[in-house]
Amino acid sequence: MGSQQQQQQQQSSYDRPFTTLSELLSTNNTIPWLSSTSPKQIDALCMHLPPSLFLLAQESASTTSSAEPSEATARAAIEAMATEQKRELLQRVLRSPQLNQSLGSLTFALRDGGLPMVSEALGVKVQNGGMVKGGSVPLGGGEAVEAFVEGVKKGIQDQKK
Repeated sequence: MGSQQQQQQQQSSYDRPFTTLSELLSTNNTIPWLSSTSPKQIDALCMHLPPSLFLLAQESASTTSSAEPSEATARAAIEAMATEQKRELLQRVLRSPQLNQSLGSLTFALRDGGLPMVSEALGVKVQNGGMVKGGSVPLGGGEAVEAFVEGVKKGIQDQKK
């Protein structure tokens, strides 16, 4: 037990500080960026949100159904909204406590050794599969969050090529 405690203390003393996802994606950063995005980028962002948000925003009669709307219904709801309406909806999502709480939970999972599972589940390629170089232990702490952010950035850069 003593050696495990010593190992944890060593790990925490070597932890590189790194921002949290909540700080990185704060409304101070995201809202100004969102206001300068193109209609095409707005539509691309909207496709990642639950379709029910757009149906609710339009006060559609189909929102009374408990079934999740189809992709075609969602696409039609998104297309029916003006770009400014979509931008306002995205701003509400970015300001929502649920998003902030989810980013906090994701940061905690990454810092606590979940990088390999999280990155695999989200399709984010990270160096060494999220493991310590040359080892079979998952990265943790700020290093794991940094590796995740770098993996996301690299994935976006690769898509642009």
